[in-house]
Amino acid sequence: QNETENQVIRLDLDYNTGYSSTYVNSGSVRNRGIELTLGGKIIQNKKFEWNTNLTWSKNQGRVSDLPDEVDNEFLIDSGGQANMIAKVGESPTAIYGYGFVRSPDGQIVYDEGGLPAYPASGDFEYIGDAMPDWRAGWYNQFKLGNFTAGITIDGQYGGIIYSQTHHKLVQQGKLTSTYYGRETGFITGEGVVDNGDGTYSPNTTEVVTPDWYNRYYRRANVESNSFDASYIKLREVSIQYSLPNKWLNNSGIQGVDISLFGSNLLTISDFPIYDPETAALNGNRIMPGVEMGQMPSPANYGV
Repeated sequence: QNETENQVIRLDLDYNTGYSSTYVNSGSVRNRGIELTLGGKIIQNKKFEWNTNLTWSKNQGRVSDLPDEVDNEFLIDSGGQANMIAKVGESPTAIYGYGFVRSPDGQIVYDEGGLPAYPASGDFEYIGDAMPDWRAGWYNQFKLGNFTAGITIDGQYGGIIYSQTHHKLVQQGKLTSTYYGRETGFITGEGVVDNGDGTYSPNTTEVVTPDWYNRYYRRANVESNSFDASYIKLREVSIQYSLPNKWLNNSGIQGVDISLFGSNLLTISDFPIYDPETAALNGNRIMPGVEMGQMPSPANYGV
């Protein structure tokens, strides 16, 4: 357990004071985490060895206190249209932003033109938490004669990422998810229309396909452009061969090992843009849970 207190927080001031902002030492964030490790030798004899190590970790943050001036709510950072807002009693990595307007039974509300309705200005809603529920890793080493092989698999479960790249590529029709509606040229959004008297009726208005995608996945809609950040990665694979000592007799060399390795070889995830193991760089700050113009993660190979 770790308690971080009196952090440096920037507060906005009334411009009539002659200053735009001030810095104070305030606030308190508590982090509680646990990490479990289990390792051992599964098989060990003269011909073959199998060693394994499994780790699992979980961290949970809670905002304990904020300056009185911010009324128990403080904007930590923003990227694209996603906002990381700290609230007393809540997670410091919670993502807020605009979502869909919904009827009482949870259906998306469309306007008279057949497009998703705009929410009220400033009406942010909780979208999800950038912090995963847990992370895990599994390392295995195998030895057979002069050969040694290793494989590492790791990943995380839970957490969300808002992807501005997804918004842009959908807007330009560059993702396979935009195939729907191309043949007919029109889309009828699944949802309801507000009749204005407290009742709702099914949406039946056809909309030109590009217009529907532009509104449904507009940049400000953090809900439609946010995705599960869970993934499994084949983090590293290596194989090594040690030359027999008899080959090195009278050479003055004690040993020679030749190894091949590769890392970031495979990612399994429902995240639609490259790699969910990402962050946005806003100025000199790293903001988790936001992806903006991310480059694909490279695979590395070596000998």
